[in-house]
Amino acid sequence: MQPQTYTTACGKTVLIQRKLFLKKLTLRFSKKQKAFVVSAPSLLSFSKVTNFIDSAHAWFAKMEAHQPKALRIIAPGDSISVLGNIVRVDFIQSPKSMVVLKDAVLEVHGIQSKFGQTLSKYLKDLASQKFSQYSHEYAAVLGVKINQIVIKDMKTRFGSCSSFGNLNYCWRVVLAPEPVLAYLCAHEVSHLKEMNHSKKFWTHVERLCPDYKNLQKWLKQHSKELFMHF
Repeated sequence: MQPQTYTTACGKTVLIQRKLFLKKLTLRFSKKQKAFVVSAPSLLSFSKVTNFIDSAHAWFAKMEAHQPKALRIIAPGDSISVLGNIVRVDFIQSPKSMVVLKDAVLEVHGIQSKFGQTLSKYLKDLASQKFSQYSHEYAAVLGVKINQIVIKDMKTRFGSCSSFGNLNYCWRVVLAPEPVLAYLCAHEVSHLKEMNHSKKFWTHVERLCPDYKNLQKWLKQHSKELFMHF
């Protein structure tokens, strides 16, 4: 049976899927279909299904609040934060792709169609440089060895550490203030000493980054913002 659709008074479109042996109505958000879906008994009237949907105002509001916002595509003339400094991004037509930081302007040279690609590569390279700098500096202080550092576009975390000495970082942290990036390095490098979040672990973090509590708080409060670009 083909799904039916219903649009609520507040503009929410809901897919109605009929199921033969279902006894009650259920409402969910399908990540695969990227839509709100009601599963309904096959013989239940359409009006009863729509009444159920219309009564779910609070549920819709709660679900909408937890849905990730659409990515904001950076365009020439926009401003972004790089290591805590607000810079304007300009595009300059050029046969050679490169990015040059001049005062508070980030000049992206190249061809228009590769503007985003050139800018994101610059930011990822900068992130790699900073993560490597702080991680090795902190590893030397704690007397631990780093096997390798990998920069990724993580979706659910900003960093991780394996028992093999591998450190993984999310490049998007380069959009945060530099002390926040440094804190993240202190956190992950400290795991090379303690693979847990024990009191000993936090003692190592504090040794490397005395203001870690405020920086950790900043990262938690602004984490969603770091995933809104590109």
